[in-house]
Amino acid sequence: MHRGDLPARFWCEVRYPEKGHHVLKRTTLQLFFAAAIISILTSGTYPVPFTGPAKLQAIHLPDDGVIVYQFHRRFRCDACYKLEEAMNETFQTYFQDELRTGRLIFRVMDLDEEGSDLYEKKYDFFYNTVIVVDIENGKETRFKNLEEVWGLVEEKDAMIDFIRAHVAEYL
Repeated sequence: MHRGDLPARFWCEVRYPEKGHHVLKRTTLQLFFAAAIISILTSGTYPVPFTGPAKLQAIHLPDDGVIVYQFHRRFRCDACYKLEEAMNETFQTYFQDELRTGRLIFRVMDLDEEGSDLYEKKYDFFYNTVIVVDIENGKETRFKNLEEVWGLVEEKDAMIDFIRAHVAEYL
């Protein structure tokens, strides 16, 4: 299709000299950006995970509550994404009130970020895992490594039940 086949308003005025022709339609770009914005605005209400230990220090820890960490490496596999999806579904289905009040905090942490070795030492692990931490009177009182969750990755309902039971135990 050539530029002359469509009205000029449909074509970007951007040219790539090495190709010698127009390559993008303005309306295609507009639709793409509109879809991206709609997708962002209508995505679920689950907490937005973040990475990096420096950001953790900026959050307010509850006086009494639970923090759930999902630790992963920079390059994540399908199992990591399945786990994160199951965790978000668990929290949105069973713990919405706790998330809203701040009694439950969920964080996805990249172990390849600078300073993450502090978590590995503190919670005694060295690979991708989920850690549930109990906070009482503003202090960490106990924690549990939910490494068994990796055996349930292909069974979403079992994974959700497992996560739910362990988080509820700490709440």
